[in-house]
Amino acid sequence: MKTEGLGRRGMRPLLGCLMVLVCWLGFDQATAANIKVAVVETRKIKAYDLALRGFTDVMKRYGYEPEFIEYDLGSQKLSAEELRANVESSKVDIILALGTTAARLVKDAHARVPSVFSMVSEPAQSGLLNAGANQGTPMTGVCLDVPVEQQFKALLEVVPKARKVGVIYNPDESAFIVDEAMKAANRVGLGLVTYPVHSEAEVPDGLNHLRPRIDALWLIGDRTVLTTQSLQYVFLFAFQTNLPLMGLSEHFVRMGALLAVGPDYEDVGRQSGEIAARILRGSDPEEVPVASPRKVQLSLNLRTAEIIGLSIPDTVIRKAAAVY
Repeated sequence: MKTEGLGRRGMRPLLGCLMVLVCWLGFDQATAANIKVAVVETRKIKAYDLALRGFTDVMKRYGYEPEFIEYDLGSQKLSAEELRANVESSKVDIILALGTTAARLVKDAHARVPSVFSMVSEPAQSGLLNAGANQGTPMTGVCLDVPVEQQFKALLEVVPKARKVGVIYNPDESAFIVDEAMKAANRVGLGLVTYPVHSEAEVPDGLNHLRPRIDALWLIGDRTVLTTQSLQYVFLFAFQTNLPLMGLSEHFVRMGALLAVGPDYEDVGRQSGEIAARILRGSDPEEVPVASPRKVQLSLNLRTAEIIGLSIPDTVIRKAAAVY
C-alpha cells in the first residue's frame, strides 16, 4: 500500500481503522459461546443428517460452538417426561427437533427450554404452534412445505400444455391445503379439479372420475390417499393413462412420478440454525414466524416421461437437481 506523503496526520485515520478492525476481530472471537443443543431425531436418515450439517454451519457462523446431545427415537424409546428430565438436567440451551414425531414429543415434554423444529410438514395441523403455558414446549421452526404456487409453476414448466390438474384428498384432513391450492392455481392460470374421499377404497373411483377432466395429477400429504395400496394404484393408473404425476418429493420421483419440487434439506437446516440464533439472542420462540423452504429443488423422471409420451424441454432438465 502506498503511504508516501501521508505524514503522521494522514496516518492517524488509517491506524484508527486498523485498530477498530483488530478490536472487532478480537471481540468476535471473544463472544464465541459454547452451547449445548439437544438434537431429537425421529429416526436416523440422510435427510436429517443434511439438515443437522446446515444447522451446525450456521451456529458456527454466528459464533456458537455447539455440543450436541442426541436422541434417536428410532432406536431409543423415550417418553415426554423422560425427555424433559434429560434436557433440563443436562442444562441444554436449545432443542432441535428433526421430524414431526420428534417435534411432537418435544412439544409434549413441556420443557423449560426454547425449541426449534425442522423437517416437519404442516406444523399447525400437527399441533406444534399452540401457544401458552399449558400448550407444551414453546416452539417455532422451518417446515418442509413448498408453497403450492411454486409447485404449480414447476408443473407448467415441465408440462406446458397442462390446463387442469386434479387432486384426490380427504376433506377432514386436507381441506386447508386444497383451499390454498385453489387460489394458487388461479394465480398461475391452472384449473384445479378436486375429488374428495374418506377412505383409501374410494381412491380408484376418484381417479376414474378425474381422468377425463384433467391434464395432470397432483399428490398432497394426505394420509388417506398416501397409503401403500393407494399409491401403488395411483402410479399404475398414471402409467396406464399417460397422466403426468407430480409427487411430494424426490422419493416419489424415484418411485415413478414425473416430477416433484422439494426443499433443499441442508438449507432447511441452515434456516433452522438462523432461527435458533435469534432465540439464543433473546427472541421468544412463539414470536418468531415459521419459515418455509427458501431453496427448492426440481426432480424429474425421464423414464416416466418417455413412457407417457412427454418431451421435457432441455432447459428444464438442466435446471433439475435430480434426474432419473
